[in-house]
Amino acid sequence: MISAVNIQHIESLNEDVKRITGVDVSERVPDSVLAQADEVVNIDLTAAELITRLKEGKIYDAAKIETALNNFFKSDHILQLRELALREVASQVERKIETEIPKNIALRSERFLACISTNSANGKKIIRKTARLASYYNSKWYVLYVQTERESPTKINLADQRHLINNLELATELGAEVMKIVDNNVANAIIETAEQKGITTICLGKPHFGWMRLLLNTNLFNQLLNKMSTKDIDVVILS
Repeated sequence: MISAVNIQHIESLNEDVKRITGVDVSERVPDSVLAQADEVVNIDLTAAELITRLKEGKIYDAAKIETALNNFFKSDHILQLRELALREVASQVERKIETEIPKNIALRSERFLACISTNSANGKKIIRKTARLASYYNSKWYVLYVQTERESPTKINLADQRHLINNLELATELGAEVMKIVDNNVANAIIETAEQKGITTICLGKPHFGWMRLLLNTNLFNQLLNKMSTKDIDVVILS
């Protein structure tokens, strides 16, 4: 079976597409669909060629052309979307090389751990960016939520609970193994999980997260970094 998909419809690229175009694309395809393809080929057109096709009515009907030209189909938007498409195809080729070409020297098997809190928007960004990293390395990845006493079901508000559930569902859809741990010591929970799962890279959000403030204020963040350095584990702060 042969099918086609536009780069803006890939689930884990949703935040990037929104940043580039200002449009929150609602029709999205799980990355797992692309991962199952035997071959991925980039069908490329220059921005000028694509805009010409649009003006000729080969993409939308006449009533939508002017709106498209002034919004999604701007030249700079198309160039950046082309870059995303090229990156995606490159990562698919890299995956094919890793799985089909024998290696004389075994490479380190990458494993990513995304650590999230109840912050909805930032949680989604961390999940999607970690999904992209895992996709690039064709590796297993996990999402960890550490529930402290302050975030127990009887204390957390309903909106935060709903956001957390939605983010964990998104992680599952993107192929992550989701873990929820009850522990007041967030740093230790992350360390123990990383050791148990053989994590090579821990992905964190910016320090404005509630639990990140906890880490920084109690000097546990330094403890986390020091512990990870002895375990040959990278720590990445995602914007």
